[in-house]
Amino acid sequence: MNESSEFLLIASSKMQRTPAFDRAVALARAFGVSLRIVALDDFQALDVMGVFDYTALARLRDDYLRAHRQWLEQQAAQERAKGLECSVQILWTDSRFDAIASCVRAICPQMLIKDVHHERLFARLFSTPLDWHLLRDCKCAVQFVSEGHRPLPRRTLAAVNLYRYDDADLRLNDRLIETASRIARQCAGSAHVLYSFDWSAFYATRVTLLGALPVETGFHEALGEAHAEAFAALCERHAIPVECRHFLVGTPQPTISRFAREQDIDLLVMGSLPRTRLEKVIGNTAELLLTHSPCSVLIVKPGDNPDDLDDLYRADSSTAMGNMSPAHP
Repeated sequence: MNESSEFLLIASSKMQRTPAFDRAVALARAFGVSLRIVALDDFQALDVMGVFDYTALARLRDDYLRAHRQWLEQQAAQERAKGLECSVQILWTDSRFDAIASCVRAICPQMLIKDVHHERLFARLFSTPLDWHLLRDCKCAVQFVSEGHRPLPRRTLAAVNLYRYDDADLRLNDRLIETASRIARQCAGSAHVLYSFDWSAFYATRVTLLGALPVETGFHEALGEAHAEAFAALCERHAIPVECRHFLVGTPQPTISRFAREQDIDLLVMGSLPRTRLEKVIGNTAELLLTHSPCSVLIVKPGDNPDDLDDLYRADSSTAMGNMSPAHP
């Protein structure tokens, strides 16, 4: 079981407080856990300046690291004065994902928080952005924070999927609702649950090389009623109030996005499939929502120990954190 009781913030390298910075501080304070702030710097910024001499490059690097660490320490000091336990670390690296993966392995955070990085479509066709690496390979829950919402999420939405493949996938729905509910309790907010019933998705599975297979009369209505009953039972099991249950009909991505925008949702809680089936997520609902979501997105993974949720939201737990030294070449 993960015994860590801290959140990990991947801070911007631009020495500014971003939405993810404010969200991480607000959540850590609400949950009573410590916050590890990690900033990643690399040679690219200096390369574009035309600095090729190694001695000059090393001097500029050291000066930049010193200034960046000083800025982060000032921010951390402000939060410590308000009672938040936090530490800072600067990593100089040419591989951001490897650096983050190393941090995750070393400290086993309960949640990784970072600003969502939107890539242009053509860029994503030829390379895998950092966010997709984290979605696929990060061992903890990952929250991608977007702009324009409250630092502390007041309205949380769990998007469940009743078209799952096996019992493990169905249990992921329980994890999503439990996660959203606990966040809402800790943040004195409300938790909503949404399921987008997509009849076309089922119909598409019945298309063969010979064309669409016939669907019996009334099957559409019967399938919808069965999903509605399953959704109601799922919400009932978690004591979700009726007014917070949202059974909608439509394609998931636009339906969820529209609902989140209209209802002023601060945080959308979604699940990701195991790595062996990740291709069914990337390029579909998860990718579209991460690219176009009107709010922040928390990705919960199905393979984790369910007991870790208790650690994630245990408000009275804390872990002492030591100071970390600046990065070396």
